[in-house]
Amino acid sequence: MTNIRSAGRRVAGVATVSALTLTGMAGTALAQAAVFTDAYGDMKQGADIRKVRVINGDERLRVNVRHRDLVKSFRSGSSIAVYIDTDKARTGPEYLFLGATFEGGDYALLPAEGWKRDGNRQVPLRGGSYSMKLDFVEEVARISIDQVILGDPPRLRVEVKTGAELLPEGSTTPTETERDWLNAPRKFTTWVVKG
Repeated sequence: MTNIRSAGRRVAGVATVSALTLTGMAGTALAQAAVFTDAYGDMKQGADIRKVRVINGDERLRVNVRHRDLVKSFRSGSSIAVYIDTDKARTGPEYLFLGATFEGGDYALLPAEGWKRDGNRQVPLRGGSYSMKLDFVEEVARISIDQVILGDPPRLRVEVKTGAELLPEGSTTPTETERDWLNAPRKFTTWVVKG
C-alpha cells in the first residue's frame, strides 16, 4: 500500500509541476498578443471589422482580422489595409499591407509615407516572406509577415481599415460609410512588444 500511495503522490506531483509549467508558458506566449475590438455594424458593407488580434512573435507578426459577413465574391469589392508602425520617432506607419478580401484577390506589403503607400514597389523580403489567408467560414483574414522583413522591431502597433474600395468598374467610389477603421480613423492600437 505504501508503494501505491507513493506512486500516486509522485504522479500527482508531476501533474502539478506540468500544469504549472504549461501555465507559465501560456502566460509568456500571451505577452506578445493583444486583441482589439471594433463596434459592430458601423459599416453597411460586409468588410465590417469586429475584432483584430495582433500576435507579435519572435519570428513573425500575425494580424488576424475578424469581419462581419466576409464573402468570396469579387462583387463585394472588399479590401483590407493594415498600417504597421515600427518607429515611434516617425509620424505615421512605416509599412502598409494592402489586399483584396475576396476569393482570388491579391495582396502586397508596401512601404508607407504618412498614411499612404510610398510608390508601388513592394518591401524587400530580406530572406523572409508574407502571406494572407482568408477563412470565409470563420470570416477571418489571417496576415503573417516574417519579422526580418520589418527589420525585427522590438515593438509595433497597427491600424486596420476595410472597405469596398475594389468594387468592379462602373461602381461609385465608396463613401465613408463604406469604410471601417479599427475604432477611430488613423489611430494606432497600443504598442505590442515582441516576445
